[in-house]
Amino acid sequence: MVSCDMCGKEGEVVDAIVEGAVVQVCLSCSKHGSVIAINQPVVDKKIEQQREIEEKPEYVAVVISDFANRIKFGRERKGLKQEDLAQALAEKESVIHQLETGKLKPSFKLAKKLSVFLNIDLIETVEASSKIEKKVDFKGSAVTIGDLLKKE
Repeated sequence: MVSCDMCGKEGEVVDAIVEGAVVQVCLSCSKHGSVIAINQPVVDKKIEQQREIEEKPEYVAVVISDFANRIKFGRERKGLKQEDLAQALAEKESVIHQLETGKLKPSFKLAKKLSVFLNIDLIETVEASSKIEKKVDFKGSAVTIGDLLKKE
């Protein structure tokens, strides 16, 4: 049997905080402090919350893969030349040419400008994968400590 830490009485005890200390006391002595909730699975609740956070998919905005055709289509639909579009967006004509040929992927900021001006969709929201697997070639001579740390 377990005895009360305050009065020494043997029997059923509960955990309680008495004057800042956690002690095991009988029910009659528990009135001198505050009883800690019995069978409260604190650890299990934290694990549940962590699982909920991990299970919620995270979404990120990315530039679509078909950006070149859409930019060209949007520009032609407005009846603009590459030079006109470049001036309207305060960009170089060579940048517009490289975008339309697919040699240059637009930055997120430029994709937003193009989307608004040409009234086209260049940005889509996709589910982010939580782990990106990176393969490290251990046979190569260019393996660094940073490569190993990134591998996790």
